[in-house]
Amino acid sequence: MSKPAAGKYFILWLITTALYILLYLILKDMDISPVILHIGPLQVRWYGLMYVIAIFLGLYFLNRDFRKFKIDVDWNQFENAAFWVIIFALLGARLYHVIPNWDYYGKHPSEILAVWHGGLGIYGGVIGGLLAGYIIARIKGWDFWLLANLVMPYLALGQAIGRWGNFFNKELYGPPSDLPWAIYIPPSSRLPGYRDYETFHPTFLYEGLLDLANFFILYYLKEAGWFRKRGALVAVYLINYGIIRFFIEFFRPDSDSVMGIKLAHIVSVLAILFGVVWLVRILRREAES
Repeated sequence: MSKPAAGKYFILWLITTALYILLYLILKDMDISPVILHIGPLQVRWYGLMYVIAIFLGLYFLNRDFRKFKIDVDWNQFENAAFWVIIFALLGARLYHVIPNWDYYGKHPSEILAVWHGGLGIYGGVIGGLLAGYIIARIKGWDFWLLANLVMPYLALGQAIGRWGNFFNKELYGPPSDLPWAIYIPPSSRLPGYRDYETFHPTFLYEGLLDLANFFILYYLKEAGWFRKRGALVAVYLINYGIIRFFIEFFRPDSDSVMGIKLAHIVSVLAILFGVVWLVRILRREAES
C-alpha cells in the first residue's frame, strides 16, 4: 500500500478547522433553542441530532472502507452489529456519568434516562462500545482489532460533531472569560458560583477542535495501512484522546470527581498508559518479524 500524501490531509485539516471555528463565531451570539421542534409530547433536540449525524457519517465512511480495503465481513451483518454496539456505547456513556452522581440520580430516577439533558461520558461510551464489539466479534468470528481500528477515526470525528450538541445545550463551558470568542451562557445554565458572570471559555469548542485533529491523524494512519496492525489505531486513539481530555479537564468546572480527583484525569492517565504500552508492543513485534 502506497503512503498517502501527508500534505493533502494537513490542508484538509486546516480548511475543516477554519470552517469549524467560523461556524462557531457565526452562531455563538445567536439565541438558539436546544429544541428544534416539538412532535406532540416529544422533543427533537440539537443534542440528539448531532449524535445521529455522527453515527450516520461514521457508518457511511466505514461502508466505503469495507469496499476499498475489501474487508472480509458481510456489511449487512456488521451494520446490524453496529446497532447493538451503539446501544451499549450509549449505556456505558450514561453509566459513566450517572454512577459518580448517584446522590442526585438516586433522588431523581426519572432523570437517569434523560440523555437529552446531557450527561454522556465518552470514556464510558468507548468502554461499553469496545466490550460489546469484542463480544460480537468473538461470536461472529470476526477480527475484532481490524474492525476496531477502522472505527477509531470516525469515533474521533463523531466526538468533534457531538461537541456541537454541548454548544446548543449551553453546557461543558469553562471558567469565566472576556476573550473575543467567549460564549454567553444564560443564567439558567450557569453553574453554582458563576451566577454573576455572563461569558465563559467555550471548552466544548476547544475539545471539538482537538477531536478534529485526532480524526485527521487517525484517518491518515488508517490510509497508511495501520488499520491492519493489531489494535494500533485503538492505541493511538487512546493516547491522543487521553492527552486531549487530560488538559481539557483543567477548563472544566463541572467534571465528575472521585475522592477529590477528577474522574476524567484518572481515566485519561490510564488510557495514555495503556495506549503507549500497547503501541510499543505492536511496533516492537513488527520490528522483530
